[in-house]
Amino acid sequence: MCRGREEKEKTGVDLVSCELCNSEASLYCQADDAFLCKKCDSFVHAANFLAQRHIRCLLCTTCQSLTRRYLVGTSVEVVLPTVVCLKGKGSGFDQNLEEKDARNWKEPFLLL
Repeated sequence: MCRGREEKEKTGVDLVSCELCNSEASLYCQADDAFLCKKCDSFVHAANFLAQRHIRCLLCTTCQSLTRRYLVGTSVEVVLPTVVCLKGKGSGFDQNLEEKDARNWKEPFLLL
């Protein structure tokens, strides 16, 4: 669950800053291993076609934790599922995810 900004400030936890301009970060680029604000992200990821392929995770506007929302290219936003469960021996989707063995859980990925 998302903790409120006021609660984070009361506990002394610093908000995440942009790596380039030190303003409040709004997304994380795993390829660059960098937290960026929207302005710096636009500048960095519009630089060339390779940088435009980076998939960046949007941060929660309240607590700045990673979300399931991702930014692709310069402006396309997608929402990915957090976990996909593969049931053994092809009998379809299993509704009971809690009881599945961790070996059957796969992280989703996005290929551009």
